[in-house]
Amino acid sequence: MKIISLLCAGTALAALTAPAFADDAAIEKRLDAMQHMIEAQQHQIESQDAEIRSLRGALKKKSLHAETAAEPAAAPVEAQVQQQQIRLGDLERKVDAQSQELHKQADSSWSFKNGRPAIASRDGRFSLAIRALGQFDTAYYMQSSSARGLPAANGPDLSSGANFRRAQLGIQGKLFGDWSYNFNTEFGGSGGTESGGRIQTLYIEYDGLKPFAFRIGAYPPAAGLEDSTGTADTLFLERAGPSDIVRNAVGGDGRDAASIFYVTDRFYASLSYTGAKVGDGVAFDEQQAVLGRAAVSLWSDSDSRLVLSSTAADMFRGNDSAPGPGSARMLTLSASPELTVDSTGAKLVTTGGVNTQNAKFWGVEAGGNWRSLYAQAGYFGYGINQRAAAPAAAKPDLNFHGWYAQASWIVTGESRGYSAANAAFTAPTPEGKWGAWELAGRYSDVDLNDKTGAFGLATPYGGVRGGEQKIWTAGINWYPNNVLRFALDYQWIDVNRLSGAGADVGQNLQALSFRSQIAL
Repeated sequence: MKIISLLCAGTALAALTAPAFADDAAIEKRLDAMQHMIEAQQHQIESQDAEIRSLRGALKKKSLHAETAAEPAAAPVEAQVQQQQIRLGDLERKVDAQSQELHKQADSSWSFKNGRPAIASRDGRFSLAIRALGQFDTAYYMQSSSARGLPAANGPDLSSGANFRRAQLGIQGKLFGDWSYNFNTEFGGSGGTESGGRIQTLYIEYDGLKPFAFRIGAYPPAAGLEDSTGTADTLFLERAGPSDIVRNAVGGDGRDAASIFYVTDRFYASLSYTGAKVGDGVAFDEQQAVLGRAAVSLWSDSDSRLVLSSTAADMFRGNDSAPGPGSARMLTLSASPELTVDSTGAKLVTTGGVNTQNAKFWGVEAGGNWRSLYAQAGYFGYGINQRAAAPAAAKPDLNFHGWYAQASWIVTGESRGYSAANAAFTAPTPEGKWGAWELAGRYSDVDLNDKTGAFGLATPYGGVRGGEQKIWTAGINWYPNNVLRFALDYQWIDVNRLSGAGADVGQNLQALSFRSQIAL
C-alpha cells in the first residue's frame, strides 16, 4: 500500500541521512525506536484496513436488500468508512512530516569554496573543512669573498637551494553549533630542511557568547598586525624581522595557550596565557607569559581601511633548563635575514642565550589600504631583566628595538582584503583573466645591541653584542586565482656586528628567492 511504502521510504531516508558526526550508539538507538514506531503504525494500519474491508463487505450485502430497507442501514457504514479514511490521511501526513524533519536535520551538503573541500549539516551545527598549504621556496645567496673568513656562527657561507617552507594538512570546523575546532599538522621547515611532522595548530573554541570566544590548545596566539597575517597572505616570503622576534619569544606555531577574544567588525582584542611550544627542547619548568593585543579599524568604506594595532607581552618566568632554584633560564632573541632556505640555520643577528628573570615586549603597528595601494608599519621594543647567580653579580637590564615599513601596489587594480576575525590584511582576490599582479617593497631594522662597548675591546659585563640587521626587500607577487600564488623577492642585507672580543663580524649580502604556493 501507499502508506506502507511511504513509511519504509521514510525509514530508509532517516537511516541514510543520519548526521555524519553522530555517535554510532545514538544512531542505533534512534533506528530501533523508529523501527518499533513503524511496526506499531503498520499493525494499526493493517487492523484498520481489515475493518474497512469488513465494513465494505457488510455494505455490499446490505445493498442486496430492497432500496427502501437498505438506505437507512448504509448510511452508518459509509460514515465509518469515511472516518477511517480521514484517520489514514492524518497518519500519512504525520509520517510525511516526520520524514521531512529527519531529512532537514540529517542532510548535509558539500562545497568547494576557493578550492577547499567542506561538508556541513543542513542546520549548520556541524561542519568539516579540509585545510592544506604548500610553500616551496628556492633561494640563492650572494655573499662577498670577505664573508668567507667569518666564524661559522656568523654565516660565512649560507647555503643556496630549495625546501618546503610549509607543508601543512589539517581539518577545521564546527561542533554542535557553539563549538569550533582546528587541527593542523606541519611537515615543512624553516631551517632549510623539512620536518617529520609536528603540531602547528590544535585547539577547541567556544563561540556561544559572541562577540566573545574562548580557546585552548596549541596555536599561534595573536602577537600583532604583521604576526596575525595568515601565512598564505604575507606580503613577502617571511614576516618582518622585528615582528618575528615577539612571535618567536611568546607566540608562534604550536604555542601552548589559552585565550579569550572579543571580535567585532571594528574592534578586536585578545588576551592569552602562553607556555612553551610543542616539540621544544627539554625544560624542567616551561616558560610562562601573558600576551595581549588590541586593534581598531579607525576608518573603513568600500575603497579604504585604516587599522591601528598594539601589542604587549610579559614573560614573567623563563623556562628552567634543569631542576633546582639556581637553574639557568635562557632566552635568545634572534632574527633571520627574512629568508629561511639556508640549511645551516644561521642567525646573522642574535643575543645568544641570556639568563632571564623576566622579559617584556611591546609594539605599535598601523596599516591601511586605499583601492589598490596598501601600506603598513610597526615599531617594537624588547626588554630583558637579566638573572644573576648572586646579588653581587647582578647584571643590568637590556633593551632592544626594531621597526619596519612596507607597501604594495596591485597593478591589476584589485585591493588587499581584510579579516575582522584576525584584525589583519589578506591577499587580494584576483578578478581578471591573468589574475592579480602586485609590486611590493619593505625596509626593516632589528637592533639587538645594548651596552656593547668599543670596537677592539671585549664586551662589557652584562652587555650584549647581538648586532644590527637592515634589510631592503623588493618583490613581485602573482595570484593566478584564489588558490595559487607565485612570489619573487630580492633582498639587500646589511649586518653590523661585533664579536665578544671586539672584531667586526658583520657582512653585506644579497639574496634572490622564489616561492610557489598552493593554499586551500
